[in-house]
Amino acid sequence: MEKTHLYLLFFLFIGLISCESKKESPTNKISSYPVLTLNAQKSDLYVEFPATLEGIQTVEIRSKIDGYIEEVFVEEGSLVKIGQKLFKIDANRFVQDVNQRKSAVLAVEAALETASIQVLRTQALVDKKIVNSFELTTARNVERVKKAELNQAKAALSDAQSQLAFTQIVSPITGIVGRLPLKKGSLVSSNSEMALTTIANTIEVYAHFSLSQKQLNGFLDQYTGRNMAEKLKNMPSVTLRTADGNDYRPQGKIQSLSGVMSRETGSANFRALFPNPEGLLWSGASAILRIPTTIDQAILLPKKAVFEIQGNYFVYKVGPKNIVNHTEIVVYPTSTEQEYVVKSGLHIGDIVITEGIGTLSNGMEIKPAPISNK
Repeated sequence: MEKTHLYLLFFLFIGLISCESKKESPTNKISSYPVLTLNAQKSDLYVEFPATLEGIQTVEIRSKIDGYIEEVFVEEGSLVKIGQKLFKIDANRFVQDVNQRKSAVLAVEAALETASIQVLRTQALVDKKIVNSFELTTARNVERVKKAELNQAKAALSDAQSQLAFTQIVSPITGIVGRLPLKKGSLVSSNSEMALTTIANTIEVYAHFSLSQKQLNGFLDQYTGRNMAEKLKNMPSVTLRTADGNDYRPQGKIQSLSGVMSRETGSANFRALFPNPEGLLWSGASAILRIPTTIDQAILLPKKAVFEIQGNYFVYKVGPKNIVNHTEIVVYPTSTEQEYVVKSGLHIGDIVITEGIGTLSNGMEIKPAPISNK
């Protein structure tokens, strides 16, 4: 009701101004306005959705050990290959640990060798019946213990060598280096919430966008197919408009639809894939995804003929005796740069004023000046 009162006050105010203008004009001259007679036509348009870009692979780089960053081998925005060095963590204590573990392995190996010799000697004495079999069993048990100790020592050495290897942090994929929040000399932790950096493979880029539950069925019904896979296959190629307003040249293809509605937003998530050979698209950037669509009986209305009040759209329609009246309309979310597509509120054959709507008021008489339609 509040919106309705606002609309009435607005149009009443416009009407009062118009009446005052008429009083001031001794001749009360009827002004001429360009008008357009609406007709239906087949139109190729675009449905636009906000999208977020993401590389086909995005990996957070984290340290598996605690220590100080000794070297940073890359810069933000640089291209790295898989296996290329990114960071070096101070390795002194890990080198010492490896050396200690190696010494432990050598010591246990020596003990095992002694135990094995003892088994051979005891076996010979048992064969000659100099000692009983209990001595041989004891010797063999000692040998088995030393073998187990050797396995433990080797496992500890392997773990120490892995920890040492973790001091050299390399890229797991080929991609672009993201922000580097930590510099040389910074202390890093295996439990830190902050990643050392992010590597994004952007040779191809996903554009993520979503449709509400209300939009989803109408959108999918446009395409033929017995199931979702067939509908996705029959969807047309799509384009991107980047944040700077430019159209990205290579076209993409809608690849997948999430099978679960988001509880937070009540929407279904789609993903389109775009080639990015020149690296013009960046992971994390925003864009507008444009899906082409054809409307067979479209009523197109110049945007300059429309005015908006609190999210609602209005036009001035010319009625009998050339009297104009404001009319609320509903437009599709799809549009061209210069025209709206009318969903309801207007019909084929209606006459609307296309220019000068700021000087009009409800009930005003005009002199129509017809303009050609496309």
